[in-house]
Amino acid sequence: MTDEPSLSVGVRNPFVHAAHKSGKKIDWEKLNPGQKRQQLAETFGKSYQELFDPRNDSSSLFVQTGDIRPCKTVSYPTWAAVPGSKYTDKTRAYNDPVQGDLPDCYFIAALSSIAFAAPNLIYDQTGPDYTYYFYNPPSGAPIKDPQPVTITNKLPLDSTGTYRYSKSFTAGEIWVAMYEKAFAAWKKRSLGDTPDYSLICTGDPVLALMNISGLKYDTTTTFSTQSFANGDLIYDKINLVCKNTLPPIYRITQKAMVAYTYDPRIETPPSGITYEDATIVANHSYSVLGVLTLGGNKYIVMRNPWGQKGAGPGFGDPDPTKLPLGALASGAWYQVPELSDPNDAVFALKADVFKKYFKGFGWVTQ
Repeated sequence: MTDEPSLSVGVRNPFVHAAHKSGKKIDWEKLNPGQKRQQLAETFGKSYQELFDPRNDSSSLFVQTGDIRPCKTVSYPTWAAVPGSKYTDKTRAYNDPVQGDLPDCYFIAALSSIAFAAPNLIYDQTGPDYTYYFYNPPSGAPIKDPQPVTITNKLPLDSTGTYRYSKSFTAGEIWVAMYEKAFAAWKKRSLGDTPDYSLICTGDPVLALMNISGLKYDTTTTFSTQSFANGDLIYDKINLVCKNTLPPIYRITQKAMVAYTYDPRIETPPSGITYEDATIVANHSYSVLGVLTLGGNKYIVMRNPWGQKGAGPGFGDPDPTKLPLGALASGAWYQVPELSDPNDAVFALKADVFKKYFKGFGWVTQ
């Protein structure tokens, strides 16, 4: 195996992208789902459904190698430290990573998954130089030959002095931004301090887990959803690597795990499946956090690297995803007060719906 990804998964964070396109700060948390949809439609000049359809060539959210829509990055950035920033509060929490205006959801979802299941593998740093280690052994090989990358805390700022890429949910922290920069530098292989971010625009989320952690994966830890007869069997497979938390009891994964959806431009999802909103998104990567059983129904619990579920459901607005009734669970789960809160990134999707909308999932292990 080389470092070339076997998958090319990636879509921009529409909420960050909209703010930069409009040139103004948008307080998404103060908008209800209907207002969010309206804001996105007005900003991009197309319907909400058109924006999230990757087959629509006018949507700037999606890119693909060889596609007519190139992966645009900040032009002629100014490399400087973000004023008032600090590396971390030493939390390195799984809900810190929030994807920015770059279609590298596969990397941010993987980073969040590792922070959730194996936080000891996320390096703490003090500067002024920051060294990270990435791994590129064969997928099934033991950990070996980590490749160091040393960078400074200077980040690429646009012409307005704004940092546009991935951030921490904790204001002022830069550990997520630094991991993203280091990964771009590692991909560049020149190990310079001003890497080309276009090199990390799309990729393989399971491979990214290995690149960050040095842990391995193989055919026993990577799966196509279509190889399972039903969603309950997918739930059972994920549940095998979950553990209880006390109190109360929730089932959270012990392995850093990701899942990803279909790209309708190059493959055909199951019959009747369309992607039309920011909850379940085409060609997108998600962190898998665990499972939930509620009222006899089985759910897969995931996190969207955008830092919120999107524009629905909630607050009485209809769910624009056209998901079956009851596809999304509500109530508390682990550290999440309410799974149906559209301003929180964590949600629980019924297992048989997961099977239809998601192409695959996988984890890394010792």
